[in-house]
Formats: sequence, C-alpha cells, structure tokens
Amino acid sequence: MVRTLYFLVFVFVFYSFTKPVTGQPARKWKILFVGNSLTYVNDLPALIDQIADLDSTTINYSSFLYPDYSLEDHWNEGKVKAQIEKEDYDFVIAQQGPSALQESQVLLMDYAGKFAELCNKNKSKLVLYMVWPSASRLFDLDNVIYSYTNAARKTSALLCPAGLAWKNAWAGDSTLALYAFDNFHPSMTGSLLAALTIYGVLAEKKDFKFLKYDNWPWKNTMSEKTLTVLSQAALKAINK
Repeated sequence: MVRTLYFLVFVFVFYSFTKPVTGQPARKWKILFVGNSLTYVNDLPALIDQIADLDSTTINYSSFLYPDYSLEDHWNEGKVKAQIEKEDYDFVIAQQGPSALQESQVLLMDYAGKFAELCNKNKSKLVLYMVWPSASRLFDLDNVIYSYTNAARKTSALLCPAGLAWKNAWAGDSTLALYAFDNFHPSMTGSLLAALTIYGVLAEKKDFKFLKYDNWPWKNTMSEKTLTVLSQAALKAINK
C-alpha cells in the first residue's frame, strides 16, 4: 500500500514537471474560408493554422477560394451556403475585393448581411477579412477600411482589419514589401501580417507574447525587427 502511494506521488510530480506549460487550455476551432485569390495566395489559411499551433490552438479548416470571386458570386453559386448548413463551423471567414467604391460597398454590405444571417441560423460566426487596394489605388485604403468596418458593424460580424494593419505597418516601417510583384496580391510578409491580424481577432489577443522569434517558422523570410513591426501593427489594428 505504501509503495503504491509513493508510486502515485512520483507519477503526479513527474507529470507536473514534464507536461507542456502553455498558460491556457488548448482550443479547437473549425473554420470555413470564403473568398478569392487574396486568401489563397501564400495559402493564408495554412499560415493562420501554423500561428495557431504556436498558441496551443488546433484549427480544422475548409475553403471555397476562387479567382475574382465576390461574396455575391459565392452566394449565388450556392456551394458555400450548402457547406455552412451541412457542417458545424465556429467561424466563417469571408472576403471579397477592396470594395472601396460606393457600389462595391453596397454589395459587400448586402451579401455580408446574407451570410451573417445564414451563419447565425447555423450557430457559426461570420468574420469579415478586410483586405487592401492595389498599389496604384493606395489612396483608396481608407475607403477599404471604412467599407469593411461598416459592413462588419451593421451585420454584427467580427472584423479582421488586415488592411488597417498594413497601414499601421507602413507607418512603422515604410520600406516593408507587403505587396507581391503584381502590386495587388500580398507578399509572404503581407500574408503573415494578415494571418497575425486574423488569428489575433479570433483568439481575442491583447498581446502576442506567445510569439518567439526563435520558434517563428518564417525566420528565413524576415528579421526579428520585422516580426516586431508586424506584431505591433496587427495588435494596434485589432485593439483600435
């Protein structure tokens, strides 16, 4: 009996000192990504998944991502609607183009509303992923920010303000190459900034203390200083 008691105490102590300490319980999310090339370039869902893994969060995701698709296109096609009704998603992360022009703002609002209603009926949360304009129309960035912010507010969707995070990052370092060669799609740095912003919103982050440069999977693409600029830019956008 005494030996058994000693053995149980040993096991408890050993487990206590060897189990990973994360500071929080593990989370599991099921996510559907809906959008176009601004999401599938650089495989943004996979980047978010890798960042989540660093924070003891497991993501299972599916996606409907097609070139030049708007939310109207996805809605009219019907595949996304059927998928949301069939599966139990925690989050449906959706984006379309910049939507800076007045007519595009109206379409974003209308179809964000349709998807928000559909998500609510199926116990999912709609998340609007704010993008950015092309480099040639960078003057429209504030209109993009307004368009997505307004649509999220009016539809009670969560807002992932990646476009605002891009603006913040350039304020911290104007030399950051957030665009890819075509000056519209994101570079890997631009996608990682979007991924940090999206994960930060979903996880309700007030800081990114879990990010350590030594464990950062993309050290070969950026310096520690750049990671700091991106983290600060994302947090400022999230907590505005």
